[in-house]
Amino acid sequence: MSDTTEEKLAKLVTLFPDYEKEALLDILVSCNGSIREVTLLIDGDYSKLKEIESQRKRLKTKSQQTLLSCFSSPSSAISARTLPRGSNGKPINLYTKSEIESSLRYCTYHPNIFPDQLADSLLKMGLEDDAAAPNEFYLFGNKCVSNHKTRIYSNQPNGSSMNYNGKKVKNVGAYTDELAMAQVIIEETVNTALGKRKVLPFQVKPGDWNVQTVLCNIYGRESNLDWHSDRLTHIGAHAVIASVSLGFSREFRVRKVYPTNSQVYSIHPSHNSLIIMHAGFQEEYKHCVPFLPKRRAIPADEIHPLSGTSRVNLTYRNYTMSQNPTCEKCGYPMELRRAFKDSKNRGKYLWQCAKSYTDQNGFKEGNECRGMRFARLNCDPPYTNDERLCSTWLADDDYEAKQIQQ
Repeated sequence: MSDTTEEKLAKLVTLFPDYEKEALLDILVSCNGSIREVTLLIDGDYSKLKEIESQRKRLKTKSQQTLLSCFSSPSSAISARTLPRGSNGKPINLYTKSEIESSLRYCTYHPNIFPDQLADSLLKMGLEDDAAAPNEFYLFGNKCVSNHKTRIYSNQPNGSSMNYNGKKVKNVGAYTDELAMAQVIIEETVNTALGKRKVLPFQVKPGDWNVQTVLCNIYGRESNLDWHSDRLTHIGAHAVIASVSLGFSREFRVRKVYPTNSQVYSIHPSHNSLIIMHAGFQEEYKHCVPFLPKRRAIPADEIHPLSGTSRVNLTYRNYTMSQNPTCEKCGYPMELRRAFKDSKNRGKYLWQCAKSYTDQNGFKEGNECRGMRFARLNCDPPYTNDERLCSTWLADDDYEAKQIQQ
């Protein structure tokens, strides 16, 4: 019998004590549960794993709750909502609009968002775009390449070259008539939905959400997207993101960013459907598109007539941040993030140096820049070195952090 996720995580914590559990769990998921791949990714040496192989029998004798209690700090109790009764840690499937919106408070689901002909045209556009290419990024000093393809389209006059996720993007696609028509529908749908919801402190106001770029992701049979929250650097705190699914239906998983063993929810967005990730979603949740099981035989009625087993995702963002700071230590651009791991500091928005995500990260040489500033949103400049002025937001149901921070 293979190790459970908790047992694998226990080994990784022993192997790499300097790493956060949250980071190790994310890497384990991205490596499809392989401890060997995680070890090779972090420091290229698999031999250290053998040093703790003797722990396996001891770990097997402990229950899941006992293992989790070893990982948690004495002051942080596991919430009852972490593993709902009867779930056994497995994803809870959400199929209908009612199920999705009642389970995920910062999410709304809108099926049949476009006229059929427009949806098919957008699907073909994504599938036939030869300029779409895999993403490249750095993780722990190692260059990584995504197994899905991406293309950015812009409706801006100078959109042929732009910054995206901290790096210069060239060969940005120009808007087509179909993309322009789709944008009108998306903006109207999102602004109408915003008008029906509570407005959070840093979000765009209803009626003001508008699109400057569209990110197109193309997923094949062997593609996936690892657990992540979208970067806030250019879209700002309390960002609102619209995500359209076209073609073959792929599973879309969501979980709370804290605690690390939060319940996973599984959405199955149909062709021509829209998921709006409302203000608070990126702060409170992570999401992913998991691999399709290799041995799964896909029923004929699930295969899309135009795309087969391929999925095209169009993601619409409203860029609200025009002035971002540079690192005082190295002069590199900084990324906007929100603290969430430690309940004492949860909710604080921070600027962190983005150099570690580039080929100049210095990670393997021990020269990684850890420059940081406190964010002061809606101010000029949008940062401060005074923690007392730091912008902060806590979800109204985050009772743990609110009690500690009283």
